[in-house]
Amino acid sequence: MEDIKTLKDTLKDIKILFVDDEEDIRNGTGSFLKKFFDNVIICSNGEEGLQAFKESQDIQVVISDVLMPKMTGTIMVEEIKKINPDIFIIFISASRGVEFKKESNNDIFVKKPLSYNDMKDLLIKINEVVI
Repeated sequence: MEDIKTLKDTLKDIKILFVDDEEDIRNGTGSFLKKFFDNVIICSNGEEGLQAFKESQDIQVVISDVLMPKMTGTIMVEEIKKINPDIFIIFISASRGVEFKKESNNDIFVKKPLSYNDMKDLLIKINEVVI
């Protein structure tokens, strides 16, 4: 099992795009991510997320809500995968009826709200897949 300090040292140089329309989730999860990653881009909808990805194609991980206004996370990810089909995607959602279509072995889905252990598990998975 990875210890948190080791994960922090290992993950700091990975660039993350985090997209969620809920301000409290953006603030809380965004703050948590910034403790581990030096480069976290935070957006409030799929349109912003896609634009941020296009402007900064060195993003290695996308963490996105599924259901958002303006552009859903799934549509945003479809467009991102056209640019980089190997990008590591983590979908998060509180919606019960959300269907998750796994596009690649790198895609995972986690139900909100995310606990500390959920976040730690995601950090470990990012470490396994990206590093």
